[in-house]
Parts: sequence; structure tokens; C-alpha cells
Amino acid sequence: MRGRHKEVDSGEWKTGESNTTKVTSTNSYAKLTINGEVLYEVDLINMVEIVDGVDLMEAHRNALGL
Repeated sequence: MRGRHKEVDSGEWKTGESNTTKVTSTNSYAKLTINGEVLYEVDLINMVEIVDGVDLMEAHRNALGL
């Protein structure tokens, strides 16, 4: 997974107490592989969306000449 954090909320820190940090992120790339099989791959920058081996954005890239 690649991307950037949009927001980091550390809450209130108190000595001797546990704290929860909330992080909101925007992903530009994600890929899930299980047992060597790619279940999905999403690359927003390069307009790639592969689900179960099928590139759902291929026709759009071809239409744009990319």
C-alpha cells in the first residue's frame, strides 16, 4: 500500500495512561496477494484496477491513448 496521511489525531496524552491515535490516509496504490494469487491491484496514478485478473480500466486507458 502506498499513499499519504491526511490527518493524524493523537488525542490527549497523559502520563501513565494508554493513548489511541487515529490516522486517516489516502491510498494511491494497493495490492492484495494471497498464496501467490493477486486478488486485486489498484493504482490510481496509472489508472490500473485489476480484480480477479481482469484490468477494469484497460478500455479507458486505451480510449485515452495511454
